[in-house]
Amino acid sequence: MAPDWRQLDRQLRGIARRRAALDAEEARWLVLAQQVELHRRFGYVSLLEYLERTLGYGPRAARERLRVATALQILPATAAALARGDHAYSAVRELTRVCRQDTEQAWLDAAAGKTVHEIEAMVAGRRPGDLPGDPVHPEDVRKTLVMDVSAETFAVWRDARLALELERGEPVSDDEVLRTLCLDRLAGAGDGARAGGRAAYQIALMVCPTCERATQDGGGRAVEVPARVAARARCDARVIGRVDGDRVEKATTTIPPRVRAAVIARDHGRCRVPGCRSSRWIEVHHVRPRAQGGQHTPGNLICLCGGHHDAVHVRRLRIERAASGEVVFTHADGRRYGAAPAEVMAHVGHVATHVDDASGATQERM
Repeated sequence: MAPDWRQLDRQLRGIARRRAALDAEEARWLVLAQQVELHRRFGYVSLLEYLERTLGYGPRAARERLRVATALQILPATAAALARGDHAYSAVRELTRVCRQDTEQAWLDAAAGKTVHEIEAMVAGRRPGDLPGDPVHPEDVRKTLVMDVSAETFAVWRDARLALELERGEPVSDDEVLRTLCLDRLAGAGDGARAGGRAAYQIALMVCPTCERATQDGGGRAVEVPARVAARARCDARVIGRVDGDRVEKATTTIPPRVRAAVIARDHGRCRVPGCRSSRWIEVHHVRPRAQGGQHTPGNLICLCGGHHDAVHVRRLRIERAASGEVVFTHADGRRYGAAPAEVMAHVGHVATHVDDASGATQERM
């Protein structure tokens, strides 16, 4: 018999908390191992080699583990948050890049309820000692691309770098090579270039004006689709009018192209739902529905990915604009988006993770 979904959720949350507690415990032992030069007892050159051979960490992961462990020695509140499972190790790893003793609590407060991806974005471009609301240092914001390419592509990449270096008369970085290649491609993309003013729904979707039944063309067949698909299309579509008569009507868009382009630019071409990373197949949604008087104004429009747009139209996700102008995202039952159900948190509150500072042993108390 399959377990209840609540039980599954409790088990997974419990595992995450225990894992975080073990990460905190490991950090304490790593500091001691560094102090006594444990690696020398085994004939290793460095503690990094010990961690790679004994614990299975790669060089980069081992270096990061040591950095975080050292940082936590002067960040007691962050170390305690990790031990309690309030934040995962990956989130604490990001916070230790910017936290100092005098800014630690401000960063912990700002990180509450956020995903690791959101914390990474919050930390990016900020330096140790900065506060969450301080200006970002653009020159410090870096992104990492990991690409697995064929030998042929690798050879072409090297040739492209050499050609660019010969053209400029000086060495160039990976960043400059990639940016130049991408800009060259986009400059000649023509009709294939992304157009912010173009409606999201370019597929053939037909809606009966009488019964509201919707069908979508698929491989030469009319496939019936749920009513919510038509509702989503009405938010952001190009309408060609009736196709069952002799007169061809003028095509229109539900949102004026210039307004849509402005909204796409404002929202940086990605879904606005907290924690969502999607920047493909973006649709524009009316916060206040058209049927309730919502207008095609930037203040009433927001970018959503297809999945979250669908969640709005099936009423699993609510989006409202507060009096302050802030966009508020909640679950259907009113919980802040991403917050756990009340019954789950009530159970989690009864489970405490105790770490004995003397022995480092971890046990669970009910």
